[in-house]
Amino acid sequence: MELTTCPECQAPAEIVGREVWSSTDGPVEHARVRCVRRHFFCLPTERLRLASARQDRAGAPMVDGDREVA
Repeated sequence: MELTTCPECQAPAEIVGREVWSSTDGPVEHARVRCVRRHFFCLPTERLRLASARQDRAGAPMVDGDREVA
C-alpha cells in the first residue's frame, strides 16, 4: 500500500495504481489516487511529489513514493 495526500483536500489517500502514458515529451508516469473523502484522481506522479513537498514544509507527516517523510 502506497500512501500520499489528496491533491484536493490534503486528506490521507492511497495510490491504487500506476501506469506510464506516452506524450510528445516522452513517457510520463501517472498514479490513480483515492482519498478517504472519496475523491479520485489520475495525475502525473510528479504532481504527487510536489504536493508532498508542500505538506512536508507545513510540518505534516507524509509518505512520498516508497519512503515515509516525518
